[in-house]
Amino acid sequence: MINIFNNEPSEYSYKAISILETIGNYYDTHTEKPIHAIITRLHERVDSKFLDRFPKLQFILTATTGLDHIDQVECQNRQIQIISLKGEFEFLASIAATAEHTMTLMLSLLRNIPAAVEHVKIGGWDRMEHKGHELKNKNLCILGMGRLGTQIAQIATAFQMNIKCFDNKNIKEYPCSTDLMKALHGSDILSIHLPYDSSTSGLIGEKQILEMNPASYIINTSRGQILNEHDVVSCLISGQLAGVAVDVLDQEYNIQSSPLWNYIQNTNPKNVLITPHIGGCTYESMEATESFIAEKFVNILKEQQ
Repeated sequence: MINIFNNEPSEYSYKAISILETIGNYYDTHTEKPIHAIITRLHERVDSKFLDRFPKLQFILTATTGLDHIDQVECQNRQIQIISLKGEFEFLASIAATAEHTMTLMLSLLRNIPAAVEHVKIGGWDRMEHKGHELKNKNLCILGMGRLGTQIAQIATAFQMNIKCFDNKNIKEYPCSTDLMKALHGSDILSIHLPYDSSTSGLIGEKQILEMNPASYIINTSRGQILNEHDVVSCLISGQLAGVAVDVLDQEYNIQSSPLWNYIQNTNPKNVLITPHIGGCTYESMEATESFIAEKFVNILKEQQ
């Protein structure tokens, strides 16, 4: 039987553990046994230094769609197979956590919810100080019309928002352009749902932001590297952006180097919200995704026998 080590065992799915124990020895604390499979989330970057600790490693299990927390080239060189949610479109269509969090950030930002809550905590009760904006009739530009982009479009429709989108393929259900600047033009809110790769790195910077309406908003629950944070901060200072809400940063393993994080430390603005990559972090979604990955791993092992 193989030895499986859970590198991030906090509140890990009991169902997933029971599935894994049918094919191997499951460990969630340090062991001297040789480790053949690692379970990881997003807390620690899986790089060469990390992999050196596990010379017998053959598999990495990660219940995520993005893989930028893993050095994929290094894994390929070491013949380590990565088992993830990437490409599992049918299953992922049932997971609503990140789409819900996106809308939560959007509403929180436009309605000044966090600042209003803090205001009341210190004894305030000034409603006009926290006057906000409605989503209704706002022009929402959705970048990427995959699973998440489509979910956002469906929810935004219920809010009576005007939807347009950018994707490398034409989408029939919503006004969609393969021209990024055309899609951004006239937008009040930008919601990012593209995967991170070389083509999307730094995709949204000052030039793209200036194509949007003045005093617009950006929501990013995809990957931090898609936003040029230096440009975002400049546009916040100039007033071109009315607010930004993100669940991801460019440097999540060293947030002190993030221009956006440093901006909120120095200015304490009410119009910037940062959450610690919790988009998919719900009890329901983590139970479902971790169990799915465990079952996928079991099936892969059966196929390889």
